[in-house]
Amino acid sequence: MMENVRHRMFLILGFCIAEIVQLLSAGSVMASSWGRVIYKEDSLYQRLFVYKYGSIVTLRFGRQPITQIQSQVNLNDLRQHMLEYTSLAFCGLLYKAEPNSVLVLGLGGGVIPREMHYYFPSAEIDVVEIDPKIQEIAGKYFGFIEDDKLKVHIDDGRVFIKKQLRKGITKKYDIVILDAFNGDYIPFHLMTKEFLEEVKEVLSDDGVVVANVFSNNRLFDAELKTFLTVFGRCQVFYGAGSINAMLVSPGSEGRILSIKEAINQANILQREVGFFFDMPMVAGRLRPLIRPDHSAKVLTDDRAPVNRLRRQRRR
Repeated sequence: MMENVRHRMFLILGFCIAEIVQLLSAGSVMASSWGRVIYKEDSLYQRLFVYKYGSIVTLRFGRQPITQIQSQVNLNDLRQHMLEYTSLAFCGLLYKAEPNSVLVLGLGGGVIPREMHYYFPSAEIDVVEIDPKIQEIAGKYFGFIEDDKLKVHIDDGRVFIKKQLRKGITKKYDIVILDAFNGDYIPFHLMTKEFLEEVKEVLSDDGVVVANVFSNNRLFDAELKTFLTVFGRCQVFYGAGSINAMLVSPGSEGRILSIKEAINQANILQREVGFFFDMPMVAGRLRPLIRPDHSAKVLTDDRAPVNRLRRQRRR
């Protein structure tokens, strides 16, 4: 009996070691495909790596070899979306086609705000980034340039919004994009019901909130339920080649879309704006009937078991 238990333990241990070796090997292969490291530094918040392979520049946070890529650009073609989630984040335009003001939490390589500025040069775009080193990296390596319409604010995203509300600033945003990641996931204080209620206060009535999340774990259900609780409505756009998904909640005067309506609106936008990416394909990623698992709990400031939930696969 004891011999059988030992045998099972050795088998499990061997399996775990094999899995770890496979993950580390995969990470090494990915790292080599990103090219050589041209920048490496520990900022106040995380370890930062910038890789370069030809004209392709890649940004990654953290020490782990399997950490997600944060941003990637082709310096020879800045209109090209190298990572699926950056074009998917433009799904908010299907709900608010002509934004006058945009708020982006999280800079990374600056692809989303840079491209939003390219297509809508008259819109005022505020980007909030907590790490000043990220701002330096985006400008030096990723072709990100600020001007009088595109501004970066070094602050915590939630603190920035709180300051706006406390000052009584009446500025409302037509599109709010939540894309703040610390390592491999979103800081928990930017996921809770209380935070989203603050976001709702700076959102225009016909505006839209777009949140970049991962769809393969149970935290997704909790996030979706939290959005539904705060905004009353939430739709999901799934990535085709990634585990990224966009949670999209319109303001009180905004409308929910069917897939047909989303694609029709995307075709109009494609003609009028002339996107270099396929907006109708983005619209086709809408899954209007997605609902959270019945057991999912709303995330709150005093109850946000983020790490536990994101380690559990969705049913």
